Amino acid sequence: MNDDDLNELIDAFTAECEEFLQSMETNLLAMEAAGLKERQAAVKEMFRAAHSIKGAGSMLGFQNVSVAAHTLEDCFVILRDRTDLAALEPTTVSVLLQGVDTLKKITIESVQHSDVTTPDQTENLEAIAQIFAHFQAKYGKSEQSPVPAVSQSPAPDTLKLIFEQQVPALFNRLETELSQGSEADLATSVTALKQVYYQLSGLAGMLQLPDFGKVAAALSALIDSPDLTLQRLQSEGWAIAQNLQTARQQILEGRAIEIPEISPTPPDSPSPTLPLSPSPTLPEISPTLPVANPQRPTIRVDLERLTELVNLVGELVINRTNLELQESELRGEVKRIRRNIVDLNQFGGQLREEYDRLSFAEWRGGNGNSGLGKRTAAETEFPMIANGKSSPVHAHFDILEMDRYTEFHSTAAEVIETAQAISHSATKLDTLAMKFERSTDQLRRITEQLRSRVMQLRVVSFSRAVDHLPRALRDMCLTYDKDVNLLLVGRDTKIDESLLDALRDPLIHLVRNAFDHGIEMPEVRQASGKPASGQIEIEARHQGGQTIITVADDGKGIDPEMIRRKIVTKGLATEEQAQEFSIAELYDFLFWPGFSTTEGVSDLSGRGVGLDVVRTNLRTVRGTVKVDSRLGKGTSFIIKLPLLLSITDALMVKTDHNKIAVPLDAVEEILHIKASEVHIAGNQPMLWWREEFIRLVRMQDLLEYSVLPPDAPSPDPLTQDEIPVLVLASTEGMLAVAVERLIGQQEIVVKPLPPPLSKPRGVLGTTILGDGRVVNILDVDDLVGQPVVNSSIAAVSGKVQEMPASASQSPQILVVDDSYTIRQLLSLTLTRARYRVVQAKDGVDALEKLQNGLDCSLAIVDIEMPRMDGFELLRSIRSTQRFAKIPVAMLTSRSGEKHRQMAMELGANQYFTKPYSEAQLLQAIPKLLHHSII
Repeated sequence: MNDDDLNELIDAFTAECEEFLQSMETNLLAMEAAGLKERQAAVKEMFRAAHSIKGAGSMLGFQNVSVAAHTLEDCFVILRDRTDLAALEPTTVSVLLQGVDTLKKITIESVQHSDVTTPDQTENLEAIAQIFAHFQAKYGKSEQSPVPAVSQSPAPDTLKLIFEQQVPALFNRLETELSQGSEADLATSVTALKQVYYQLSGLAGMLQLPDFGKVAAALSALIDSPDLTLQRLQSEGWAIAQNLQTARQQILEGRAIEIPEISPTPPDSPSPTLPLSPSPTLPEISPTLPVANPQRPTIRVDLERLTELVNLVGELVINRTNLELQESELRGEVKRIRRNIVDLNQFGGQLREEYDRLSFAEWRGGNGNSGLGKRTAAETEFPMIANGKSSPVHAHFDILEMDRYTEFHSTAAEVIETAQAISHSATKLDTLAMKFERSTDQLRRITEQLRSRVMQLRVVSFSRAVDHLPRALRDMCLTYDKDVNLLLVGRDTKIDESLLDALRDPLIHLVRNAFDHGIEMPEVRQASGKPASGQIEIEARHQGGQTIITVADDGKGIDPEMIRRKIVTKGLATEEQAQEFSIAELYDFLFWPGFSTTEGVSDLSGRGVGLDVVRTNLRTVRGTVKVDSRLGKGTSFIIKLPLLLSITDALMVKTDHNKIAVPLDAVEEILHIKASEVHIAGNQPMLWWREEFIRLVRMQDLLEYSVLPPDAPSPDPLTQDEIPVLVLASTEGMLAVAVERLIGQQEIVVKPLPPPLSKPRGVLGTTILGDGRVVNILDVDDLVGQPVVNSSIAAVSGKVQEMPASASQSPQILVVDDSYTIRQLLSLTLTRARYRVVQAKDGVDALEKLQNGLDCSLAIVDIEMPRMDGFELLRSIRSTQRFAKIPVAMLTSRSGEKHRQMAMELGANQYFTKPYSEAQLLQAIPKLLHHSII
């Protein structure tokens, strides 16, 4: 066995142990509230899990793991045989949970240190031995008879079942590889035989059959021989196969395994293509018994390759949408050609009628002139067309006796033939369009299957992120004397596996926060009319191309006034500024580093790091978190995570001359209402819907991003005779949104905005349409809970200004950087945070703006710039009395201590390095502005 094979087995062993350990922990926690039968079943399940870990550890040489698992297995035996499960004590569960934790530590240590017994490992082994001694002292020793040897008694039923149903399949594979081997494929045969050996050896270790393992070890020694040839492989291989079959028969009969000496006697002239018949000494396998399939081969794929594959699937869907658009355009063009062909046929018929009229006029003119010598009125209206190409023979025939063809007739005939040819081509085009449509439908089905299969490669159940929380909550309840239940909803919701690590810490912090800050003590809850037992609920679901995780409690809620006082106490804002903060802005302070609403510091809270970790971890995976709280009712933390690849249905609408995609799963109902159905409450339009009034707003009033001004004024949907309205549903409630026009339903690929761009409010991401246009996707949760700044009943001719009146009083920040991209990104960030921004391309430009009277509350300055660098600009600002009090923050790629020290000596107030953290920058700006005020 080479290193790669061993590492692969160790990885599988680690993953399997994690599952077994989690299963034991889950069963232990479930036993506390379960009935007697459920407890008995849980003990059996835990016994099997410990037994499996013991066997796997022994097979791979992790003796410490095997010994620890065996000790824990004995504890479960005592629990099963010597205790009254109907009167299970919580302390017993706690002790067993400690044993599971200890076994987990031993497993990790063994894998990391190759089973070397370290001091920590010795301590862990002693701890689990003490747990077993505690069980023996409390419940008495288990009455276990020694395990009978195979030679002393018949094989157990489980052993028989394995060797009757599963082992023959391995033997069949072994014989097939030996019989079909060739010199050219010798390496392939050796690889396949190694897999057979791994399975046989693992089976022997797990079932504790060392003699059977020795028989299988001969196969390993053979295939690892440096001078292995095909002849030797087949000669000795058949002998080993015969020994294995003999050992199997002895195990089934309950006899001791007697290993005969290997005498290579390959069968006479074995066919290289046909497997040999089984040995006559082997018992036939009953056809009614199912034979297990050999283990399917697996490969390990780099995560980045899977990500590339997922992205390619998204591009495939976009291009498929493009094909569907082209197919629709093709069908439209074929219909247009059909209409033109009808017109062309009519024109051809008119030409034919005109030709017949001219021909008749010629005939009448010829007969009339023979007797009268003058032309008739018809001849004057239709003059005779000379036919220079006519044969002299035609003079002997009347026009009715032989047709005469003119150039006009030829032209008319060509027009008619051309129309017929175009009609034939149009028929072929119609057929091709139908085939194109069928091919597009087939491509759609294949793409959907491919997307589903690819997504299954990277998604896991949400339970993987929350299965450890019940144990943590139980420990906290025992430690702090609280009774709190944990309800997990949507455990089977699929999330990207790469999000697991980013979710574990935020979820445990949010649960700890709800337990400590939210849930009251039992006596306090009862005094306020609540049940003594609190509840924390964690729900996971998909909506609109993102995963939404809600952590809610029924505790006391968050007091906004307490947050205001803390803000003022910590000097983050003045008392007047704190009074102007909205509820959402106050809640945002909870995520600041070092900010805590608790007066004292305990093991659970007071250090101000919990919610900061939540937001920081979520930002690494492009996630967001927001708070919703009702004083005395409880608090909810809502986490939004973008899906790796989200292909969802959306409703395309038109508003303010732009296309917008609205996730269809957020649309509760689509209405077409009349203007008379709109009610006005004060200045707010309302809509009566399902026995209640809900807000009615225009979609353009909810969007906060700017677009180029259209050529024509935007139509007001509320002034139309028939108003298209979308009723949107979210965790925030219901909202009716009026749009200009409904376009239709379409499947879209949700593309989150890439860093360094942060997610704008109300915009989930973007999608690319079939024609290449980029369209924004609405984040309905953001929109429903968002207050409307613009007037929803503004007149069409006079639209209310979108910026609040107080915007002119917001601080103005000077951004100085020679990089246009950095200036634009900083401006976008600061503008979204409600600051006014002025840009300067270097120190000279910035100094000129200041000297010309620029009112600047803060300057963010780069160091390396042409004409005047950041140090020179900082020195000029500090040496000029007018500008000396302006706070200056340096933003540079120079992270060395020398540059930082120079900036601070020249009077810089803050020093940031690129790439900068947008969150840290925005958190530091209020402090810098406060310094300016002082």
